[in-house]
Amino acid sequence: MPKQARALRTYDRVLDAAALEFARYGYANANLQNIADRIRLTKGALYGHFATKEDLAVALDNHLSCALEELLAEARVPPRPALSRLRSLVLGLGRLFGTDARALAALRLSAETARSTARPVPLLAETHGLVLHLVRETQKAGHWNAAVPTVPVADLIMAALFGTFLTETGPDSGRGRAGAEAADAVDAMWEALSQALDDASAH
Repeated sequence: MPKQARALRTYDRVLDAAALEFARYGYANANLQNIADRIRLTKGALYGHFATKEDLAVALDNHLSCALEELLAEARVPPRPALSRLRSLVLGLGRLFGTDARALAALRLSAETARSTARPVPLLAETHGLVLHLVRETQKAGHWNAAVPTVPVADLIMAALFGTFLTETGPDSGRGRAGAEAADAVDAMWEALSQALDDASAH
Protein backbone atom coordinates (compact mmCIF):
# COMPACT_ATOMS: atom_id res chain seq x y z
CA MET A 1 0.00 0.00 0.00
CA PRO A 2 2.71 2.57 0.83
CA LYS A 3 4.34 1.88 -2.54
CA GLN A 4 1.01 2.26 -4.35
CA ALA A 5 0.21 5.50 -2.51
CA ARG A 6 3.65 6.85 -3.38
CA ALA A 7 3.11 5.96 -7.05
CA LEU A 8 -0.23 7.75 -7.06
CA ARG A 9 1.33 10.84 -5.52
CA THR A 10 4.06 10.80 -8.15
CA TYR A 11 1.45 10.39 -10.89
CA ASP A 12 -0.41 13.46 -9.60
CA ARG A 13 2.81 15.48 -9.35
CA VAL A 14 3.71 14.59 -12.93
CA LEU A 15 0.29 15.69 -14.20
CA ASP A 16 0.52 18.98 -12.29
CA ALA A 17 4.01 19.63 -13.69
CA ALA A 18 2.83 18.73 -17.20
CA ALA A 19 -0.10 21.12 -16.87
CA LEU A 20 2.28 23.99 -16.10
CA GLU A 21 4.62 23.02 -18.94
CA PHE A 22 1.85 22.72 -21.56
CA ALA A 23 0.12 25.91 -20.42
CA ARG A 24 3.36 27.85 -20.67
CA TYR A 25 4.90 26.43 -23.84
CA GLY A 26 2.11 24.68 -25.73
CA TYR A 27 2.25 21.10 -26.93
CA ALA A 28 4.96 21.41 -29.57
CA ASN A 29 7.46 23.19 -27.31
CA ALA A 30 6.73 21.29 -24.10
CA ASN A 31 9.66 19.18 -22.95
CA LEU A 32 9.51 15.96 -20.95
CA GLN A 33 12.86 16.71 -19.33
CA ASN A 34 11.53 20.04 -18.09
CA ILE A 35 8.50 18.28 -16.64
CA ALA A 36 10.73 15.78 -14.83
CA ASP A 37 13.01 18.58 -13.59
CA ARG A 38 10.06 20.54 -12.16
CA ILE A 39 9.41 17.78 -9.65
CA ARG A 40 13.00 16.50 -9.32
CA LEU A 41 12.20 13.23 -11.01
CA THR A 42 14.44 11.27 -13.36
CA LYS A 43 13.22 11.02 -16.92
CA GLY A 44 13.17 7.24 -16.54
CA ALA A 45 10.85 7.52 -13.54
CA LEU A 46 8.58 9.83 -15.53
CA TYR A 47 8.47 7.26 -18.35
CA GLY A 48 7.20 4.77 -15.79
CA HIS A 49 3.98 6.79 -15.69
CA PHE A 50 3.84 8.46 -19.12
CA ALA A 51 5.90 7.31 -22.09
CA THR A 52 5.15 10.31 -24.33
CA LYS A 53 3.88 13.87 -24.36
CA GLU A 54 0.78 12.55 -26.08
CA ASP A 55 0.05 10.28 -23.10
CA LEU A 56 0.26 13.29 -20.80
CA ALA A 57 -1.99 15.37 -23.05
CA VAL A 58 -4.57 12.58 -23.18
CA ALA A 59 -4.56 12.28 -19.38
CA LEU A 60 -5.14 16.02 -19.03
CA ASP A 61 -7.90 15.92 -21.64
CA ASN A 62 -9.62 13.06 -19.79
CA HIS A 63 -9.41 15.07 -16.58
CA LEU A 64 -11.09 18.04 -18.24
CA SER A 65 -13.74 15.89 -19.93
CA CYS A 66 -14.80 14.40 -16.59
CA ALA A 67 -14.95 17.76 -14.83
CA LEU A 68 -16.80 19.40 -17.71
CA GLU A 69 -19.32 16.59 -18.10
CA GLU A 70 -20.20 16.91 -14.42
CA LEU A 71 -20.97 20.62 -14.84
CA LEU A 72 -22.93 20.05 -18.07
CA ALA A 73 -24.95 17.24 -16.51
CA GLU A 74 -25.98 19.46 -13.60
CA ALA A 75 -26.98 22.24 -16.00
CA ARG A 76 -29.17 19.92 -18.08
CA VAL A 77 -31.36 18.72 -15.23
CA PRO A 78 -34.58 20.50 -14.16
CA PRO A 79 -36.42 21.46 -11.98
CA ARG A 80 -34.15 24.42 -11.23
CA PRO A 81 -34.99 27.40 -13.48
CA ALA A 82 -32.93 27.74 -16.64
CA LEU A 83 -31.38 31.01 -15.46
CA SER A 84 -30.16 29.39 -12.25
CA ARG A 85 -28.68 26.45 -14.17
CA LEU A 86 -27.03 28.77 -16.68
CA ARG A 87 -25.52 30.87 -13.91
CA SER A 88 -24.19 27.78 -12.13
CA LEU A 89 -22.68 26.49 -15.37
CA VAL A 90 -20.93 29.74 -16.28
CA LEU A 91 -19.59 30.44 -12.80
CA GLY A 92 -18.69 26.78 -12.33
CA LEU A 93 -16.62 26.81 -15.51
CA GLY A 94 -14.97 30.04 -14.37
CA ARG A 95 -13.99 28.42 -11.08
CA LEU A 96 -12.86 25.23 -12.83
CA PHE A 97 -10.45 26.97 -15.18
CA GLY A 98 -9.44 29.51 -12.55
CA THR A 99 -8.48 26.95 -9.91
CA ASP A 100 -7.65 23.72 -11.76
CA ALA A 101 -4.34 23.95 -13.62
CA ARG A 102 -4.89 20.60 -15.30
CA ALA A 103 -8.26 21.63 -16.73
CA LEU A 104 -6.85 24.95 -17.92
CA ALA A 105 -3.89 23.26 -19.62
CA ALA A 106 -6.24 20.81 -21.34
CA LEU A 107 -8.43 23.67 -22.54
CA ARG A 108 -5.44 25.46 -24.04
CA LEU A 109 -4.18 22.28 -25.68
CA SER A 110 -7.65 21.72 -27.20
CA ALA A 111 -7.69 25.27 -28.55
CA GLU A 112 -4.17 24.83 -29.92
CA THR A 113 -5.19 21.63 -31.73
CA ALA A 114 -8.30 23.29 -33.10
CA ARG A 115 -6.26 26.16 -34.54
CA SER A 116 -3.79 23.82 -36.20
CA THR A 117 -6.47 21.56 -37.70
CA ALA A 118 -9.05 24.27 -38.48
CA ARG A 119 -11.67 22.30 -36.55
CA PRO A 120 -13.91 23.41 -33.68
CA VAL A 121 -13.08 22.42 -30.13
CA PRO A 122 -15.56 19.61 -29.29
CA LEU A 123 -16.02 20.65 -25.67
CA LEU A 124 -16.76 24.23 -26.71
CA ALA A 125 -19.34 23.08 -29.25
CA GLU A 126 -21.14 20.96 -26.66
CA THR A 127 -21.04 23.73 -24.08
CA HIS A 128 -22.27 26.29 -26.59
CA GLY A 129 -25.25 24.11 -27.47
CA LEU A 130 -26.32 23.89 -23.83
CA VAL A 131 -25.71 27.60 -23.19
CA LEU A 132 -27.85 28.43 -26.23
CA HIS A 133 -30.67 26.21 -24.95
CA LEU A 134 -30.56 27.73 -21.46
CA VAL A 135 -30.51 31.30 -22.81
CA ARG A 136 -33.57 30.50 -24.91
CA GLU A 137 -35.40 28.97 -21.94
CA THR A 138 -34.46 31.93 -19.74
CA GLN A 139 -35.92 34.34 -22.29
CA LYS A 140 -39.09 32.27 -22.61
CA ALA A 141 -39.50 32.40 -18.83
CA GLY A 142 -39.41 36.21 -19.00
CA HIS A 143 -36.21 36.66 -17.00
CA TRP A 144 -34.26 38.18 -19.91
CA ASN A 145 -35.42 40.38 -22.75
CA ALA A 146 -36.78 38.04 -25.44
CA ALA A 147 -36.28 40.77 -28.06
CA VAL A 148 -32.50 40.35 -27.80
CA PRO A 149 -31.41 37.67 -30.32
CA THR A 150 -30.65 34.41 -28.55
CA VAL A 151 -27.66 33.24 -30.56
CA PRO A 152 -25.56 36.41 -30.07
CA VAL A 153 -26.27 36.29 -26.32
CA ALA A 154 -25.00 32.69 -26.17
CA ASP A 155 -22.01 33.63 -28.34
CA LEU A 156 -21.23 36.54 -26.02
CA ILE A 157 -21.35 34.33 -22.93
CA MET A 158 -19.02 31.81 -24.55
CA ALA A 159 -16.61 34.48 -25.79
CA ALA A 160 -16.46 36.19 -22.39
CA LEU A 161 -16.04 32.93 -20.49
CA PHE A 162 -13.47 31.12 -22.62
CA GLY A 163 -11.80 34.27 -23.89
CA THR A 164 -10.87 35.07 -20.31
CA PHE A 165 -8.69 31.97 -20.22
CA LEU A 166 -7.51 31.82 -23.84
CA THR A 167 -6.73 35.39 -24.87
CA GLU A 168 -3.04 36.14 -24.84
CA THR A 169 -2.84 38.70 -22.07
CA GLY A 170 -1.15 36.76 -19.29
CA PRO A 171 1.96 38.42 -17.82
CA ASP A 172 3.74 35.12 -17.16
CA SER A 173 2.82 32.52 -19.74
CA GLY A 174 1.54 34.97 -22.33
CA ARG A 175 -1.53 32.79 -22.67
CA GLY A 176 -4.30 34.40 -20.64
CA ARG A 177 -5.27 35.18 -17.09
CA ALA A 178 -5.61 32.40 -14.57
CA GLY A 179 -6.36 31.82 -10.92
CA ALA A 180 -8.69 33.84 -8.74
CA GLU A 181 -8.32 36.92 -10.96
CA ALA A 182 -9.80 35.10 -13.95
CA ALA A 183 -12.57 33.44 -11.94
CA ASP A 184 -13.51 36.83 -10.47
CA ALA A 185 -13.54 38.32 -13.97
CA VAL A 186 -16.03 35.67 -15.10
CA ASP A 187 -18.24 36.41 -12.08
CA ALA A 188 -18.16 40.14 -12.84
CA MET A 189 -18.94 39.66 -16.54
CA TRP A 190 -21.86 37.38 -15.71
CA GLU A 191 -23.35 39.92 -13.31
CA ALA A 192 -22.93 42.75 -15.84
CA LEU A 193 -24.54 40.79 -18.66
CA SER A 194 -27.37 39.47 -16.52
CA GLN A 195 -28.16 42.92 -15.16
CA ALA A 196 -28.07 44.46 -18.63
CA LEU A 197 -30.52 41.89 -20.00
CA ASP A 198 -32.77 42.24 -16.95
CA ASP A 199 -32.79 46.02 -17.32
CA ALA A 200 -33.56 45.70 -21.02
CA SER A 201 -36.59 43.53 -20.29
CA ALA A 202 -37.97 46.13 -17.91
CA HIS A 203 -38.12 48.88 -20.58
